[in-house]
Amino acid sequence: MFSGTDLSQILLFPVKDSEARKYFLIGCAVALAGFIVPIVPYVFLFGYAAQIARQVLNGESPRMTKWNDWGILFQDGAKMFGVRMVYSLPLLILVLPIMIAAIAMPIVIENVNSSEVDTFIAIFGLVMFSLFCLIMLLSLPLALIIPAAEMHTVDNNEFAAGFRFREWWGILRANLGGFIVAFAIIYAASMALTIVTQILMATIILSCLLPFFIPAITTYTTLVMYAMIAQAYKVGREKLAGVKVASVAGQ
Repeated sequence: MFSGTDLSQILLFPVKDSEARKYFLIGCAVALAGFIVPIVPYVFLFGYAAQIARQVLNGESPRMTKWNDWGILFQDGAKMFGVRMVYSLPLLILVLPIMIAAIAMPIVIENVNSSEVDTFIAIFGLVMFSLFCLIMLLSLPLALIIPAAEMHTVDNNEFAAGFRFREWWGILRANLGGFIVAFAIIYAASMALTIVTQILMATIILSCLLPFFIPAITTYTTLVMYAMIAQAYKVGREKLAGVKVASVAGQ
């Protein structure tokens, strides 16, 4: 799954020394800009994460590097962001009606006869619950599929590689357990950081730190997530290559 991997290296590399922390703070500033300018800053952050992922794919330990060549960062980030968005379209198609319905709900209720309100609310609730269940069912497999497709894009440095299903599917299958473990660790870390955020929100004084804490969480989870996924992908790629060699040798 994560053979020969020191998880503490992956979890701590963004802040392991003063040099790393300097580049991490730049990442936080980029994430903070995402509160002002939509999407574009996150594309740069994704591009930086792609550079970290390449280190892991090349057998190196993840390390923070200089934020230079912003054009390359944007290109790499746009590829990853594009792959993620295309595979997320089924979820977006389901979420959009929910958002529209939630906004329209008060207006519709005002124009419905009082005798029909309870029936309407019951039907609305049932439809929303059904859509929510469907979204959850789609989210779980996509949580594994999307990272594998993204890593194949990074590995080949080609946007179209993310959609060559047969190529990356074998890698995902070869180390499915590793991808699941990566997802579980990332999820656990995200939940822990969410709890810390809620604690900060509980007091007026500490809540003032949120504009700085949330970008830090975003940067940290993004970098660690892609380093972890890259390791799972690398192990899967090696396992698949071993199977192919054994198959050829057996012929």
